Amino acid sequence: MLNMKTFFGRAYRWVRQHISSIAFISGFVWDTLTLTRIDLVYENVVFTSYLVIAFIGIVLVHSAETELWAPRYLIRAKAWLPALVQFPLGGLFSGFVIFYTKSAALYVSWPFLVILITLLFGNEFLRRRYERLTFQVSIFFFALLSYLVLVTPVVLGTVSTSTYILSTILALFTMSMLLQLIMWLFPDIYKQSMRTIWLVVFGIFAGFHILYFTNTIPPVPLAMTDIGIYHNVVRTGEAYQVRYEEPSWYTPWRSTDYTYHRLQHEAAYCYTSIFAPTDLRTNIYHSWQRKSADGAWIREARIPYPIQGGREAGYRGYTIKTSLPEGEWRCVIETEKGLVVGETRFEVIAVDESAPQQYGIR
Repeated sequence: MLNMKTFFGRAYRWVRQHISSIAFISGFVWDTLTLTRIDLVYENVVFTSYLVIAFIGIVLVHSAETELWAPRYLIRAKAWLPALVQFPLGGLFSGFVIFYTKSAALYVSWPFLVILITLLFGNEFLRRRYERLTFQVSIFFFALLSYLVLVTPVVLGTVSTSTYILSTILALFTMSMLLQLIMWLFPDIYKQSMRTIWLVVFGIFAGFHILYFTNTIPPVPLAMTDIGIYHNVVRTGEAYQVRYEEPSWYTPWRSTDYTYHRLQHEAAYCYTSIFAPTDLRTNIYHSWQRKSADGAWIREARIPYPIQGGREAGYRGYTIKTSLPEGEWRCVIETEKGLVVGETRFEVIAVDESAPQQYGIR
């Protein structure tokens, strides 16, 4: 029978061996349960706290390694210190996956989401690399840049290219100030890695711009909450009355049926509900596109309307397309720059009699 000393000794060794997994799982579960809206104080306190803790962790790791500015108890805890960087960065990337996925159209933004998910799950298996300054700085800068791209539109109340560029400049400036502090604290380590660190920082900076200007980064903090193609949409007070063909049982994620049975010259209505943070105002565009015989999507109309943030279920609106030849169509919801918030596809079939339709309230 194990005595208590043996039991706690084995427990200690097990925790130390699996500290990276514990840090990863606890950070992911906590953020999944608590993070909801990027315009709320709690979410931003969490994100900024994670960034601060991660940077303090970087300082403590190298303080213990060089035995500069480090008391004895910190040097004795050296093996545990990388988790102080890994845990908050794991929490940050789990939060980014949550918020960026909400804003993403997968067929457009999947490369960026793959990067985030890789960093999230790869975080668990890279504990030894968290002891290296270059690796720490690269992951930290990616997290800092991702956060500022996410939160700057909330602060300024607008989604635009100039807002994005401002957020990246703020991230680069902040990182340069932090690196100045590292250089002052640990000059020898910094000098050894300086060239590589700045190459990595500017590489990440350039990579973000490539992803943004190829419309790959999701249009955060906007998020699609509802979309559908309707036969009629009428606003009645605070609600929208809609008429639609009920979706098939095997497509429960759709609000309306994939097939749109068009009676004579009937118009189609693209109804959307888009979440935006409080005080954010911007224009949204409905891009009506028809698939050609060679498989290319041809834009038939691009109709704007303004949205205003603050409503939990999203800002509601719709556009109308009057000329609808038979074939495959899609309504793509875009920002002014062309970042895709979401889309819905449907097939137009001309009929002589109306298909069965339902009435509802949105």
